[in-house]
Amino acid sequence: MDIKKYSYYFTDDEQLCIELLDKVKRVKKSFKYIQTDFIAPDAQEFLKKVCSEEGVYLTFFGGIGDFERAVGVIGNEEYVGSVPVDVVKVSGNFKFENLTHRDFLGAILSLGIKREKVGDINLYEEGAQVYLHTEISDYVCFNLKKIKHTGVKTEKINYYDARKRIQQFSERKINVASMRLDCIVSSVANISREKASVLIRNGGVKLNYCLCDDSPKKLNEGDMVSIRGYGRFYIDRILGMMNKNRISLSIKKFI
Repeated sequence: MDIKKYSYYFTDDEQLCIELLDKVKRVKKSFKYIQTDFIAPDAQEFLKKVCSEEGVYLTFFGGIGDFERAVGVIGNEEYVGSVPVDVVKVSGNFKFENLTHRDFLGAILSLGIKREKVGDINLYEEGAQVYLHTEISDYVCFNLKKIKHTGVKTEKINYYDARKRIQQFSERKINVASMRLDCIVSSVANISREKASVLIRNGGVKLNYCLCDDSPKKLNEGDMVSIRGYGRFYIDRILGMMNKNRISLSIKKFI
């Protein structure tokens, strides 16, 4: 497999892309399934492109609903085996301590767990459901006793019985001169169009999880943009033309 063929699609983590290419290469030489660790959406998109080009199957397991990080299973045939992800329910009395995603993740990583072994953490009032690689879920269940100052209990639950994850957004309206990428980045990030172009040119913007250095690129409804230092949003609706030939858009930013 020629690595240079896919270098254009590399994410910020070039080493991870090379490792994923190696997994695909090994799958093509054998009849075994090979799993990834939990990978982010940009790496998932990269792996989708590679597997499609190389004619191998790819199945992701990340959770029910709007999951982000996922474990991929690559094979020469469609995967029908067991789910390579465990869901651990974390419960406790959280009335007196407002715990965040960072608190839960920090407590798990403090056990010596690598970040790539942990998937999404679905928070709710009574606790959280944490997606973990099967090889470390028992260890976490046995050792996770506290999140900050709050004592917790853990139990594994069926993957398909887990709560559906619903992504939260904040909605905003913006007016732009055109649907060009640099115009939209300028308006959303509240920077000049010139600075937006520099940011795009220097690899600070992703379009639909992939790096995009094309400032004049025209965007459409449903396109998702990630701006370094600002966060991610997608174009929800084009509302119509305003005065002075400006376009009104509704965007939703990921919380």
